[in-house]
Amino acid sequence: MRHYILLLGLALGGCVSVYGPTKTGNQPFEAASSVDGTSVAGIKPTLIGNRKPDELLARTEAIFAQKGLAATLVDQHLGVVGTVGKDAELASLYLSCSDQPGPSNLNVSYRILVQIFSAGEGTNVVVQVNGVAGLVAADGNDKVKPFECSSSGVFEKDLLQALRK
Repeated sequence: MRHYILLLGLALGGCVSVYGPTKTGNQPFEAASSVDGTSVAGIKPTLIGNRKPDELLARTEAIFAQKGLAATLVDQHLGVVGTVGKDAELASLYLSCSDQPGPSNLNVSYRILVQIFSAGEGTNVVVQVNGVAGLVAADGNDKVKPFECSSSGVFEKDLLQALRK
């Protein structure tokens, strides 16, 4: 009986594996990356001097309204303003989906997120714009599989320029 318990323990011990990133020597871990391989952690904040986070947060909300975007997420404590939508005209302004072939009547949804936080002297602003495009038939099946759209850079440029004024 003891032999069976010992053999069972050895057999089960051989099944244990640990998966995940490994670190060898003095090398840093790889940064997280998105589906297309770009670094998610590589988004650099933009420093806007002589402005307080509360001031820029209120101004960002006003800029969203000015551009026809309803700010669906506003958190004063976290310093976050965000929105999501499916307006084709706004999506075509702020997203670039041209790298995928397909029909021109794609359904595009966008997501815009602005994070504002103190940098000691001045304020850091991080802007993320992305979306998804696809086409669903009347029967509910995908005519065009959903794919990721990248930012055209227009919203980021306009927002940061307006915040610096």
